[in-house]
Amino acid sequence: MGTSTSSAGPGSGVPFDPPWLDQIAGGDDSDATKGDGEGDSTEPAERDDALAAGASHAPARRFLAARRALKTFARTGDKGSFAKAAGHYSKSGMGGAKNVAARMRTSSRSASGLVGVLQAARDRVDPQVTQWVSSLIASKASVQDVINQIIEQVMTGGGSIDEEACKDSMAQSMAELLELNPDVELLNMGDGDIWTLVELFLGNEACSRMHLDIGQLFESATLPPREAVLRTNEMRDFLKAELGAQLQALRSRQPDPSPVELERMMRSALELTFSIYEGEI
Repeated sequence: MGTSTSSAGPGSGVPFDPPWLDQIAGGDDSDATKGDGEGDSTEPAERDDALAAGASHAPARRFLAARRALKTFARTGDKGSFAKAAGHYSKSGMGGAKNVAARMRTSSRSASGLVGVLQAARDRVDPQVTQWVSSLIASKASVQDVINQIIEQVMTGGGSIDEEACKDSMAQSMAELLELNPDVELLNMGDGDIWTLVELFLGNEACSRMHLDIGQLFESATLPPREAVLRTNEMRDFLKAELGAQLQALRSRQPDPSPVELERMMRSALELTFSIYEGEI
């Protein structure tokens, strides 16, 4: 999951969003607030979402309630305790579900980009993508090589923490999809498999984000390693299931989104998921 490095998590008095976040995949965001109409497609990452919740700096003891509930979940595996941990993480730890979605905007951009690359690879309507696919097929690339190449096509930015986490989540998600359906052709995927992959990816990303911020107890000596892995997997599965439900509902209302609408849909799914968890506390 890319979370093996121990971390104490973010503290109080720091910005909810690190100052470098807007530089990922979008360059300078100074023009991001220009044009507030629904049809504006010049800037996928909208600043109104990024600055969602008013308070710009985190309060003291921001993750205390979330860690307490997560500790209960780690000990018992109780789904309700996880829901409370996620709710407290969102509400008091991150300043609200809108802030969680804003903090994870690199994940949303990456999920949207993944859909675009896979659909283009299948449909062969972009000459550059068609050439790339033909070259891969001609070279008889291994499955792992194909996965690496897809990630390289999607993740064209630098090597920030968030981007590296997205790469890890993307690789893990494609491996999981192949476990679920060994017959999947990664360069010729139907929309159903593409959206299953997106659900896996966003679930992995949300789990990774929470694990980095409040999951240190999973690495403690008091939790046996096998149990720590089990709880992490359960945590990821809960997030995948809820995110999947939200994405399916959003897709039913907007079955053929534009790239801008697609990214907005990913962020809405994250926001709705954590809003639901906030309702559990």
